[in-house]
Amino acid sequence: MSTKTFQYTSLAISLIEKLMGSRFVVRGIENIPNNPVMFVANHFTRSETFFVPYLIHKYTGRQVRSLADSELFTGFLGRFLENVGSLSTKNINRDGIIIKDLVCGDYDWLIYPEGSMIKNKKIEKKDFFISHTPNRIGHVRTGSAVLALKSQLYRQDLIEAFNNNNENILNDFENTYKIKYNNNFKNLTTYIVPLSITYFPIRPGHNKIEAFAQKKIKTLSPRISEELQIEGNLLSNSEIILNFSKPINLKDYSSATRDIIYQIPIIKNETKTNFVTRYFKYKLTTDFMSQIYSNIEINIDHIFSAALRHIPSKDVKINHLKRIIYMSAILISKSGKYGVNNSINENELFKIFLPYANKNFDEIFNLAVSSREISIINEKYIRINRSNLFKEDDFHKTRITNTLQVIYNEFSLLDIANNIVKRVSKIDEIELKEKTREELCKFDSALYEDDYNKFYDKKFSKDKNIGSPYFLNVKSKLSKKHKNTGILISHGYKSSPKEVENLAKYLNNLGYKVYAVRLRGHGTAPINMKDISYNDWLESIQRGYAILENCCKHIVMIGFSTGGLLTLFESSKAEKINKISAVISINSAIKLVDIRARFVPTINLWNEMLEMFHIQKAKFEYVDDTPECPEFNYSRNYLKAVEELEKLMNVAEESLKNIKCPILVIQSKNDPIVNPESGKIIFNKIQSKNKEIFEPMMNNHVIINGEGKDIIFYEINKFLARLTF
Repeated sequence: MSTKTFQYTSLAISLIEKLMGSRFVVRGIENIPNNPVMFVANHFTRSETFFVPYLIHKYTGRQVRSLADSELFTGFLGRFLENVGSLSTKNINRDGIIIKDLVCGDYDWLIYPEGSMIKNKKIEKKDFFISHTPNRIGHVRTGSAVLALKSQLYRQDLIEAFNNNNENILNDFENTYKIKYNNNFKNLTTYIVPLSITYFPIRPGHNKIEAFAQKKIKTLSPRISEELQIEGNLLSNSEIILNFSKPINLKDYSSATRDIIYQIPIIKNETKTNFVTRYFKYKLTTDFMSQIYSNIEINIDHIFSAALRHIPSKDVKINHLKRIIYMSAILISKSGKYGVNNSINENELFKIFLPYANKNFDEIFNLAVSSREISIINEKYIRINRSNLFKEDDFHKTRITNTLQVIYNEFSLLDIANNIVKRVSKIDEIELKEKTREELCKFDSALYEDDYNKFYDKKFSKDKNIGSPYFLNVKSKLSKKHKNTGILISHGYKSSPKEVENLAKYLNNLGYKVYAVRLRGHGTAPINMKDISYNDWLESIQRGYAILENCCKHIVMIGFSTGGLLTLFESSKAEKINKISAVISINSAIKLVDIRARFVPTINLWNEMLEMFHIQKAKFEYVDDTPECPEFNYSRNYLKAVEELEKLMNVAEESLKNIKCPILVIQSKNDPIVNPESGKIIFNKIQSKNKEIFEPMMNNHVIINGEGKDIIFYEINKFLARLTF
């Protein structure tokens, strides 16, 4: 075997990651013991034969040999495989070589117990696992279990033979397996480490690798073309997750039974070993295959494909499908039984409710449309085509023609997760909306709780209730307009949701559902602002939108000061403009009065230079000030946060031309914080046909509190009353 070949291949994989976009994620490396290991893995692509051993080498320095399809051992490819220690599945000496490597601890081994690539991922789980391929439908192969067990049993035989001076047994091992006794055997134990390989996303289609192969080989067979389409896309555009499970110690696994069987007189050791391996091979195989399949990483495609199968109705709202995906993902995560992909991490998943494109959801949705598993009825409804959904296809075509079925086959083995999706899919639409809204609210509150506890400061932190986001529901009988309208309210810079409470309660008393967001970094302690970006603030707005999307037909966004900038920017990004019914901007800070903000980038650059030279004394990180409303505002201002505010001012002003929904701009004429010209700039740059501006003669910035607030509330109410949905 060539160590250099392993190293060069590891380098090549790194280049593939950088040049082609494939992302290899390796988890559970700590589960690989410092002992001989038989790795056992699920098998979906031909390229696994190459990249799995080298990723193990890259992360651990261990050299892993593997069995490979005999068809690959021709020409340059065959020489390469031989150079890195791979053996053909038809090599007549393979079992002896594997056993010797494991007994002596020379090399680890990788075997795919499914026996071949399971392109359809069709595995049945009964008393043991059954794989479905064109050549064979039957039990998952037990060879890897037998070889690993034999290596452990033979090593123990050798140790006992040496201790008992049994030259016959020692000579038999040397003649049969070329194994000479070594004192180090006493320190070795064979382990089986299950390896789960998950791909996300799995997408058919032409790609660079296929195009390159097409140039070199003018006529590709349909089978090779299919493999290049799928595997080229997986290597080019997908995340490839390797998850190593807890190791199985074969000494502990078999020692009690071995001790009993080895007490039987007369019978040869080889026969006793065969008894032990026959006794354990199916159980051991079932044990490690259970770990392999249960440790796949669940992603949005899994839940999407399962939801289509479990939704009882033929026609379903797209938003209802999204709620099924969201609630299923949350419950699966809470179960703690499975690893979950970032595509269903709550921080990412809530974005499927936002009024613009969502890559993860849109891609699998469009794949289902193109494969005719669903049909679009209109912008709200789809039809599930069950005849296409459950169709069986040719084994060597199914990854292209029926990708969703392949994805579901993998997920269906996860009983608890699959049952969660089945249960959620049967929840009534109205009930599911409410559960989703509650879960979103709960998570937003949990984010605040975590931040408050993490950044709590005796000097600066205020009562926890001041910074908490809140939802105000309505119970009284309402007009249709009020019943279907929710209002999203955002506070200003260095402040908290308490700042907008008077306005929130006023609107709620009028009959509107209201959600007051907490911008990340706010409501805890000033230092929480130090490393927060304006995108974090924007995400807080988006969470609030997602909450109202699950209980309201129409959404009006109201933002005060910095909250106004965020509201303007967010409404400009929405591709489906009619999803945001109106915007109200109150003293939004397009331009500030305080010219000191202009010096902030220079100060931050100065600080970064000092950090390079490890100088702390001359750094300027914050300034202390006296806010207009100290009861719910920070009195310390971190300069990096001011820089983020300036960035937000720039992007918000640039985005004004994209706003077309009805808008009310409120700007006090004598605002001491925001340049009063800001209101006119906003009003003139937006493209809305229905736009109004109100400029009250008020001398304070926080005009939604204190004297004069009733005038502002009255103008807001008038504007809302004039809206027609």
